[in-house]
Amino acid sequence: MAKILVCVAWPYASGPRHLGHAVSTFIPADVVARFHRMKGDEVLMVGGTDMHGTPTMVRADQEGVSPALIAERYHALDAKNTEELGVRYDLYWNTADANHKKWVQEIFLRLRDRGHVYEAMMTSPFCPTGNHFLPDRYVEGTCPICGFPKARGDQCDNCTNLMDPFQLIDPKCKIHGTTPVPRETKHFFFRLTAFQERLAKWASEDKEHWRHHVLTFTRSWLQEGLKDRPITRDLDWGIEVPVPGYETKRIYVWFEAVMGYLTATREWYRRRGAPDGWKDFWYDPEARHYYFIGKDNIVFHTIFWPAILLGYDERLVLPYDVPATQYLNFSGEKMSAGRGKGVWLPDLLERFDPDQLRYYGIATMPETKDTDFEWADFAQRNNSELLAVYGNFVHRALTFADKNFNHEVPPAGFLDAVDKAMVRAIEQQWKHVGQNLEYVHLKDAMRDAIQLARLGNQYIDQKAPWDLIKKDRAACGTAIHVALRVTRSLAIVMAPFLPFSSSRLWHAVGYDSDVHALRWEDALEDVPSGQKLRVGRPLFAKIEIGDLKEDPENRLDIRVAEIVDVKAHPNADNLYVMQVDLGDERRQIVAGIRKDYAIDELRGRKIAILANLESAKLRGVESQGMLLAGEDDTHVGIVVPPADAVVGTQVLGVKASPPLPFSVFQTYRFQVGEDGSVLFLGREGEVRILLKANDVPLKVDKGLKEGTPVH
Repeated sequence: MAKILVCVAWPYASGPRHLGHAVSTFIPADVVARFHRMKGDEVLMVGGTDMHGTPTMVRADQEGVSPALIAERYHALDAKNTEELGVRYDLYWNTADANHKKWVQEIFLRLRDRGHVYEAMMTSPFCPTGNHFLPDRYVEGTCPICGFPKARGDQCDNCTNLMDPFQLIDPKCKIHGTTPVPRETKHFFFRLTAFQERLAKWASEDKEHWRHHVLTFTRSWLQEGLKDRPITRDLDWGIEVPVPGYETKRIYVWFEAVMGYLTATREWYRRRGAPDGWKDFWYDPEARHYYFIGKDNIVFHTIFWPAILLGYDERLVLPYDVPATQYLNFSGEKMSAGRGKGVWLPDLLERFDPDQLRYYGIATMPETKDTDFEWADFAQRNNSELLAVYGNFVHRALTFADKNFNHEVPPAGFLDAVDKAMVRAIEQQWKHVGQNLEYVHLKDAMRDAIQLARLGNQYIDQKAPWDLIKKDRAACGTAIHVALRVTRSLAIVMAPFLPFSSSRLWHAVGYDSDVHALRWEDALEDVPSGQKLRVGRPLFAKIEIGDLKEDPENRLDIRVAEIVDVKAHPNADNLYVMQVDLGDERRQIVAGIRKDYAIDELRGRKIAILANLESAKLRGVESQGMLLAGEDDTHVGIVVPPADAVVGTQVLGVKASPPLPFSVFQTYRFQVGEDGSVLFLGREGEVRILLKANDVPLKVDKGLKEGTPVH
């Protein structure tokens, strides 16, 4: 029995998770963990949410709330979506936990005591407008290597190269849009150079099972020569530096987040009353640690994290495998919560069976090269593979037995050559699936599992039980018994990949036990003759192409807000600067209604606000949302909810939807309907939704005629 530690990347708590997150990290991690549990290995799967990433701070600045509120909001949402997807963590944690902070500070101090952390001056970007240092992610510009126009100050999302903010072409402060200036500041550095030789030796040994791009990227970094890296930043959000004089600085997120794999293991054992139990996983040289990440995180897990482990305690186990994926793109670009680009899990999980999502994610997993998500491909793979091959085979076998053999498994008689070949195929495909899972070749493993169902369909076609039952009922019973034996095996073989449908199938074959509690080799056992079947609906549903249009309202977040304060814009005659209450947060918005409304008409009034419109500066003042109003040639009328509407009530869309660019919002149509009510028409009249709060329509407060545009 091997010790298997499954470590899952910690996405930032800055937005809902998209399918790219799932496909690159927690779905493959869950498949591997489930497989090793079924093998009888001692498995621990840990991960969760990175609460301290600077994207969380950016989102908080955009909404005018604290980073803690943003982090807690998305940690809760992500935990819910992960569970709905069937991902089974042993500990789903977050990096804001007090114990994580305490243990990170312990590691920091030990590294400093051993001479691996030291103080030095560095040049950091400083925003003259905001009068503060800028975290690297607050700086954006053009990548000097690949020309990507939205590269960040720490890394380019497109080519994955790490960056210095001043390497960017035309760098700008993400909040103020001004050019940062260089300014010196004192920080702690990690002496990465001290581990050059040891890491080079480690990366050259026993890595044949690593993916080629991971090994190539790692060795390339080592060949170029490592450089010491700063590990603190001028921030007020994150883990405090436990050294006097550093009260205004924090341990930088790249340094502390990777420690979460170790701290989460400690926390899991602490909760079970065995505070030293974590050492079983971290000091056993035979233990195997797997790290499931995207390609933009390779260097942090194959160089930085191993160096930290060596510096902290050379006896600690280094990564056994880092099966990093490439990107799952959407419309040719990397999915990104920060840029609002992606296919979002909350929406997908509302519309589809989680096993449909898991199957597509595994079947198209970008293991060795980038792949693209396409709605038509999603439907095609579901319909022609998952439904037409796997679902079709097991449904044929179950329904034929249910109808013709008294709702039970018929006995097996004499097995002819075709029957024996089918039974042998079970073992052959089971072996192939297991071998591929051992090497984390998930696409090949899924292909081999589906191939067993494909062979099952061919077997039924060859046996033609609908004809055979008329000629030789016993031989037909044998054929159906063999088909149900394949069905039973598929329920087990598919369990790591498709946990929900495997449970349903296991129940349909007549078992009351938990398919996920079985051993992997149980897939080779026969199905008991006479066992009662419980045939229900087919495992999978067809996806119609027409159902796959993205619901445009899901891109919006329109809520009831109350105007708390109103002031004239200092630089524009027609603009007001308003402070609005959204229930759990306050925002500043800028609105062009100064010629139509006096301040006293607005203060204390309830309005409808598009809360996820990408923040923008209007004549030098930031606006973090937009009120809705109708406008004709002479009048502007704001959209108002019913008087008893509770502040924060959702009017349309999904709360905390990703930021919506104004250019996208302009493609959506709102207009005044009958009696001053407001309709959302989507794009080109795709949908027709009456905006309501508490089932009462929202209306424009001035007599604007029907059809007047609302924006």
